[in-house]
Amino acid sequence: MSVKLNRVGVVIAAAAAATFTLAPPASAEGSWSSYISNWRGGDESRRWTDNHSDGSSTTVSFSGCSFGGPSSATLELDHVRDFLPDVSHGTRSNSCNTVSWGEVGKAEFYFIYIGSTRLSVNSVVTRY
Repeated sequence: MSVKLNRVGVVIAAAAAATFTLAPPASAEGSWSSYISNWRGGDESRRWTDNHSDGSSTTVSFSGCSFGGPSSATLELDHVRDFLPDVSHGTRSNSCNTVSWGEVGKAEFYFIYIGSTRLSVNSVVTRY
């Protein structure tokens, strides 16, 4: 009888493990992909709306970078305010990796390149 109970325990444990293994990973509310070609300081990304329907961080990932001198690019995340100055959520230094501003709330956003050299990036992925 104990062999039968052990088998039942193994089957239950395997089913539980499969359930957790097959569960889809948590994902961000939205994302977009693009590239950057020969940006100068002050150039802006496209704009996107974060409806704040989840708790995901806002991230910008770069790969295939040409920084034109320095080894990173400074990005500033701003949220749009109609008829008022936009609000900065601060700057991050992206050295051809992923940078995060954390959970920034519900708004329309964009990022600005802060720099004095040219910036080109083969792949830009923004998640929010």
